[in-house]
Amino acid sequence: MMPLSGQQINSLSLVLTTRCQLRCSYCSQGEALPAQDMSPEILRKALHLAGRGTKPLHIQLTGGEPSLVPGLVRLAVSEAKRIARPLSIAIQTNGVQLDIDMLRFWKANGLQVGVSLDGTPRIQETVRGHAGATLHGLLLLEREGIPFRVTTVLSTVNVQELDRLAWLLASFDQACGIGLDILVRHGRAARSAQVAPPDVDALASGIQRLLFTLEAVNRQRRIPVRLRELDLVRHCLQQQGKQVRSKTFCLAACGESLAVAPDGRLFPCAQVLGNERFAAGTVDAPKLIPDFPVRSLSALREDCSACLLKRNCPGDCPSRLSHNPEEERLLACTIYRVLADYLHCTTTETAAG
Repeated sequence: MMPLSGQQINSLSLVLTTRCQLRCSYCSQGEALPAQDMSPEILRKALHLAGRGTKPLHIQLTGGEPSLVPGLVRLAVSEAKRIARPLSIAIQTNGVQLDIDMLRFWKANGLQVGVSLDGTPRIQETVRGHAGATLHGLLLLEREGIPFRVTTVLSTVNVQELDRLAWLLASFDQACGIGLDILVRHGRAARSAQVAPPDVDALASGIQRLLFTLEAVNRQRRIPVRLRELDLVRHCLQQQGKQVRSKTFCLAACGESLAVAPDGRLFPCAQVLGNERFAAGTVDAPKLIPDFPVRSLSALREDCSACLLKRNCPGDCPSRLSHNPEEERLLACTIYRVLADYLHCTTTETAAG
């Protein structure tokens, strides 16, 4: 563990509010945190903590739902631009309460936009609610010419219909990416009987159908819908044997990430917000950032010798490895293997053709 005062923070998540219009079945916060908005004072102190350093700093504006506090979003953007280091700012939204003025501010300031979308309207309504409002938000993003990516939580509810999500996004010219997050059994998800992480076979077949659908969709598009995990695996395959990739899954796993709760408490990432096991003090009195109990996927498998990624595995989310039971800890491995096999086959076919 390292003192916060002696390390550089390269990723900062500002949880601007814990309020939200939805009641997602697997919310990692659940009812663990009271409804609260971050004060301008705490916001400025959080940005000050992350201001030191020379490497690029990525700031994620999140919640709860950050569109509920548009004034804080504006303040965060204006204060962040005072930081004297390379900077990128993203906002993660459920899309339910977007409006034109809000979106034009985001666009003018170059915010990267992520929308939480788990599938077709039926799927979205089942696990999150307010599906119609979220789709209206996507239409507003489309109308304003704002590129957006979607983040999809993989569960038993949607894993067999990921191809339909790709077809849905095909109707939006501004849709440019999908990121897949396996459900973490934390917060509300630890108690939910409605959703659970998918099993290995269902996950593998769902990812395969998604890949072939994206292939068909992207043949007709000027801006492709990219799959975040496919790009990651492609990079890892290209770097095989070069020993240049970090052995940690994310910046939180190597002590370079900080998440700030509305009350000013500090944690390594937003996935463990409110979990005292990972508490790192407050913006006024920062403490040691606790290490995640990082475990490699190879340590969980009996044999990785046949895997195309055996020398450069992307690894998995430390929060998921901490919270999910043993039998669910190789789901990321399943995704990576399917993606690596797909890339290997497409490369072989291209070379042969």
